[in-house]
Amino acid sequence: MDAAAKTLAKRLRTACVGSATLIAALMAGTVSHAAEFGTGPWLKGYTDIFSGLIPPVPGVYIRTDLYNYNGAAETTIFNGRIGLEVEQEMRATLLGMSYVTPWKILGGTYAVAALPTMVAMDVDVGIEIPVFTGPRGRSFGPFNIERGDTNLAIGDTVFSPLMLGWHHGKLNWATNFYFLAPTGDYSRRQLANTSLNHWAFMPQIAVTYFDPATGWQVSGMTVYSVNWENTETDYTTGNIVNVEGSITKNFGPWGFGAVGYGMIQVTGDSGAGARLGAFESRVFGAGPIITYTMGAGTPTPLTFIAKYYKEFDAKNTFEGEVWDAAVTFKF
Repeated sequence: MDAAAKTLAKRLRTACVGSATLIAALMAGTVSHAAEFGTGPWLKGYTDIFSGLIPPVPGVYIRTDLYNYNGAAETTIFNGRIGLEVEQEMRATLLGMSYVTPWKILGGTYAVAALPTMVAMDVDVGIEIPVFTGPRGRSFGPFNIERGDTNLAIGDTVFSPLMLGWHHGKLNWATNFYFLAPTGDYSRRQLANTSLNHWAFMPQIAVTYFDPATGWQVSGMTVYSVNWENTETDYTTGNIVNVEGSITKNFGPWGFGAVGYGMIQVTGDSGAGARLGAFESRVFGAGPIITYTMGAGTPTPLTFIAKYYKEFDAKNTFEGEVWDAAVTFKF
């Protein structure tokens, strides 16, 4: 290799390392907590059957989920000369606790809820510089540089001080007011954070139709997320609408059906940290659901839920798949 080629190769290696360091520094404030990369505070695909039903019987209701999300995002910058690839896997244990009170507000059943989480994150960030030809006709590359991080810690907590549910025949509907509290682990020095590092307000409306005679259940919900600023990165994620639904048919204790969701960002990101501009995101997911209920019709039924979502039509966010197994019961 002649002197000119050696010099070019040396500069290229330096540039690659510098680019990797720069991108890792930028992504430590964005990809690690994902909200600034298109994923909002509402956990995609969390709701399914009976999402519009607040039980009329007072008591403590529990739902425990084992939730796994695996997805990837690819962003092309510098006219496609450098490709930024991010892979993320999140495994979360969710403990949903609701207390249905004996009180009525505006004729609706009043309840409160809290959802603490434990989260395991695995994030990999990489850049790729394709093959190119130097000034003397020599080819260089491709060059790949990757950086990864893992973390196991408490995640953010969702809570609702006000949940109201109404019932009329086979129709049930609810209005809930959720908040996200940044109780998880966050640092700009790490990629795999378990917190969004900002508050969010998430009002929700939900409807459920259930016919015990035929076994048909249809549910749908919409939540509108208003995000506070991440003060560590001066980044405010835009407002996001999540729409989720399910349709199932019961055959004895078994239920079979389909679930789906959409996450659509309706206002752009803002703040000094929003280096990619508005960066509005969207993604959709759909798949099957299976349920099994023990003690149906009794005061304390036990229901097992298993579902899968395959995501599609992603823009400026991750696209992947969700596996979720849950159990619900009443004390």
